[in-house]
Amino acid sequence: MTHHFPTVQALAADFSAKGYRVLAPTLSLGVSGRRAGLACEAIHTHTEAQDVAEIGFWVDWLARQGKGAIVLLGHSFGSTQLMDYLAHTPNPRVLGLVAISMSYVGAPCEVVEPQEFRRAQSMREAGDMALGRYALIYCRENYTGTAESYLSYANLGCGYMLGLMRRTHLPLMAIMGGSDQRFGKDWVKDMQASGVLVSVVPGASHFFDGTFEFDLLDAVATTLQGIKVQP
Repeated sequence: MTHHFPTVQALAADFSAKGYRVLAPTLSLGVSGRRAGLACEAIHTHTEAQDVAEIGFWVDWLARQGKGAIVLLGHSFGSTQLMDYLAHTPNPRVLGLVAISMSYVGAPCEVVEPQEFRRAQSMREAGDMALGRYALIYCRENYTGTAESYLSYANLGCGYMLGLMRRTHLPLMAIMGGSDQRFGKDWVKDMQASGVLVSVVPGASHFFDGTFEFDLLDAVATTLQGIKVQP
């Protein structure tokens, strides 16, 4: 996806109108000046580490533009990647994370496709840079990339993400849709047990589409007020 994705656009437009300074970058995914989504069948050689480095670049850039606190805000896999960034070496100006539809890769607290996962590990250990086809998130069986690229994202499973949450000392807030079917039944409870303050919007889907967009905007505004972040 790019920053033109409707959920991102709605959030950026609403909070910019409220007086917040908003930055919504598009990760390159190895494509300079990327302006369109990257199809599953496209050749993927980029890695999660490169994505996290780009997030760090943009957060550091934003920190140089002013003196206010920075709150990270992500949707779905964007929240996953922001969590990964936050758990390592975040800019000291970052106050916390608001994660919308916080995601993980694979089945509930299980390794992604164990057989192909092991195959990719063997290829990486052998230095094999050949392209392969894998199942990854919404790319059911057609994620086309190197073993290194695939593994970097496939490692972001449920257990790994909960571990990141437990070792992060900054405030973590998640806003989840009550009708989101993408996660295991214990995902919300597992996040709460790992130190995340979770708010559930009854009836909302993964994308908070339709009239639930307004519930999402209200929930984010309430969350920011709760951690005393003002425009």
